[in-house]
Amino acid sequence: MKTMKLAVAAALLFGAAAATWAEEEKKGPSDKVKAWLGGERPVGIIAGVMKVEVFRVFPEKPTEPMGKECGGYPIISTGKEQTREFGLKLAAIVFDEKTYDWEKAKKCKFEPGVGFRLWREKDWVDVVLCFHCDELEISTIPPGEKERKVSHEDFDAARAALVKLCKEAFPDDKEIQGLKDKREDK
Repeated sequence: MKTMKLAVAAALLFGAAAATWAEEEKKGPSDKVKAWLGGERPVGIIAGVMKVEVFRVFPEKPTEPMGKECGGYPIISTGKEQTREFGLKLAAIVFDEKTYDWEKAKKCKFEPGVGFRLWREKDWVDVVLCFHCDELEISTIPPGEKERKVSHEDFDAARAALVKLCKEAFPDDKEIQGLKDKREDK
């Protein structure tokens, strides 16, 4: 009898958690964030992420293609592939309208050091992060097109959460492990 009660309680708890997760997944980003991301295709990829490749990237885009890249930036090293759960943490940050500072533009040079490639089946979206100025770019090349679609914005409010994800993705990288939750020049 106790086993039956435990099984019922576990099923109810699991069902409630699954319903909450499904509701959150359906909610997705606001219309403002969805438009900034480029519409349904990139939103669908991010929401349905199955795995995430993680890279350290060279901070400048080359004038000529150099082979392997993330967001157009040359890959200098690759970290351990991350799971859907990691991707959903990143998606929650990317989808949150409060992540971005829509009203200000910084005058610093965008020099990313980290890139994430979020995969859903055979389609992907790149997210590259610059911790010098707390800015990110999200980009993808739609099927059948040659030009990369890019969105760029400040992420000051989400710096601590993004630092945490980067440290999780690069546990042996001294530079990443040395990142602070707040920029030192602020």
